[in-house]
Amino acid sequence: MKKYLITTTSLILLLFWPTQAQEIAPPQSIVAERLKLASEGRYIEELISLGRNPEAQGLYVESLDGTAILADHQSNVSFNPASVIKIATSFAALEKLGPDYKFETAFEADGTINKKTRTLDGDLVLQSAGDPVLATAHVNKMIRQVVQAGVAKVTGSLVVTGPFTYAGYISTADAMKRVEALLKKQGVRFSKPAKRANATGTMLANHLSDPLRDIVKEQNGYSVNQTADRLGEAIGGPKAVMDFLVRGVGIAANDVWISKTSGLNYNRITPRATVQMLRHLVLWLNFKNMLPQDIMPVAGEDPGTLRSRFTTVDYRGSVIGKTGTLPATDGGVSALAGLIYTHNRGVLLFAIFNTQGNVSTFRRLQDNLLKNLIAECGGAELSASLRRSDN
Repeated sequence: MKKYLITTTSLILLLFWPTQAQEIAPPQSIVAERLKLASEGRYIEELISLGRNPEAQGLYVESLDGTAILADHQSNVSFNPASVIKIATSFAALEKLGPDYKFETAFEADGTINKKTRTLDGDLVLQSAGDPVLATAHVNKMIRQVVQAGVAKVTGSLVVTGPFTYAGYISTADAMKRVEALLKKQGVRFSKPAKRANATGTMLANHLSDPLRDIVKEQNGYSVNQTADRLGEAIGGPKAVMDFLVRGVGIAANDVWISKTSGLNYNRITPRATVQMLRHLVLWLNFKNMLPQDIMPVAGEDPGTLRSRFTTVDYRGSVIGKTGTLPATDGGVSALAGLIYTHNRGVLLFAIFNTQGNVSTFRRLQDNLLKNLIAECGGAELSASLRRSDN
């Protein structure tokens, strides 16, 4: 039997909520109770004592079932979320493609191959779905397979369909040039310049990625910018992710702005909108028989940016989320958003955005805030109860 940690109230709500992400919205009858917890006040006081401007910080904490607000400081002000935006990128990709989706990259012959002359009379087509973790080794292996299939001369062009990037070649144009150079190095010559078009043909070589759920888990654990930017491009770029948040999740258009799906540069979202996104994500995952820790790191347990935080036995495994760090942008940005598992209050959703200050100092304040909040909510749930287990 599979076990899932979720509050009774939240489970009841799930029974009445639709299964499509674009239709999920909290019941209008729920009115959240505003709680005044000491941990929020201590956090603001410590910010001020360290000379940090309270107006440059945002905070919002709410119960998963939407019945209680446990912290609220400038929750409707837009801040730079840094790599927290990778949660949005992950959610948009999972919704569009599905958790088990595998990106396929393939070389195809759009024409006939003369085995004697080793000539492809037509185009060599590189079909690409935009694999965000495609590596040089994968491309080299496919090129060798093309040569082994009997192709040394192509009367047409190298044709690339769809978004195609790999390794450090982060634009389709650069990746195309590199692949054509690698093919020529292996003795493959083209009669016409490379181009982009819609074409299909006979399979010569292909590569399948790991399932999307595994890709975003590693992306979010290590906060891999290149993967997130390439994943964003595969589903339509920053605008597609932003449209998903507005039309699919219901976030107000003026509450979010995405320029890079990795979170680099200047992006904006409010703490309240971030929690709204997290709530939809948790419920969407539940309908897919998944948990938040399937796509985001568990603090103190999983490798990556949260491995060294919340490591003591009292807190390890009680926080699941995503970090965000931009030391040189907006005066220094540190963000943390995700879920807290507490004994008395169940699952809490939180978003903490700090700007205009030292990143290390902000991280310490974030950890202290969440630890104090957990203590006020009866302590943390142990990590063993957060994961699936088979009885």
